Amino acid sequence: MTPRFAHLRYATCALFLASCCLLLAACSADRLDRILEAGVLRVGMDASYPPFEYLEEGNLVGLDVDLGRELAARLGVEAHFVANLSYDGLYDALTADVVDVVISALYVDPARMADFAYSRSYFNAGEVLVVQAEIADISGMADLAGRTLAVEWGSEGDVIARHWARRLAGLTVLPCPTAAEALARVASSQADAALVDHLSALAGIGQGMPLEVVGDPVTDELYAVAVRREDGALLRAINGALTAMEEDGTLPRLRQKWLGGP
Repeated sequence: MTPRFAHLRYATCALFLASCCLLLAACSADRLDRILEAGVLRVGMDASYPPFEYLEEGNLVGLDVDLGRELAARLGVEAHFVANLSYDGLYDALTADVVDVVISALYVDPARMADFAYSRSYFNAGEVLVVQAEIADISGMADLAGRTLAVEWGSEGDVIARHWARRLAGLTVLPCPTAAEALARVASSQADAALVDHLSALAGIGQGMPLEVVGDPVTDELYAVAVRREDGALLRAINGALTAMEEDGTLPRLRQKWLGGP
């Protein structure tokens, strides 16, 4: 190829790339506009994960369902749920333009961030420290020297507990078959604390165990709303609504309603 024709080829490629960028920018700007014009926010979910999304007597219910309806209302539209998706197919539904957003106990996955974007988190499902209610001298992992810590064997909490056991003198790790059993050991004073996932902790407390979560989550597993990477205007609108919902107490009320905790 002569230099002249090479120049024309590169110019054509550059023009093509520029056109693609303009098209993507237009799609990003138009997504929110199309939702507002249609009056519908299409919400994708896998309705098989109570208490976040599930069928009860044929009705779709759960925290994520209420959250989807509230987000749509704050955008001035109605929520339309596409709830028959498999968990593995949630991102495919976004890519194929079957849904506008995914709200399905979806954790923030850094490996997906090249193609998708996440809202601010509305729930942290990470590992938390649980003690008997009104135990004032344990507020974090650093207070467990000389104590017994119950965990679910093989869980993330088990791994973290064994790491802390190498740092704290006298910390004994008590493996249990399930997170519920670890909590029961604390409730019966067979362990001083338990390190379990946040959902298990809230479930145990909701069943009447005399327990409470103390301190900040020991690990983070953040649940968030997912959109396409190019849908920046929609993401900003969702984040604005989530921030307002946290500040006016709507999100805490939804978490209390469905999870029994803040």
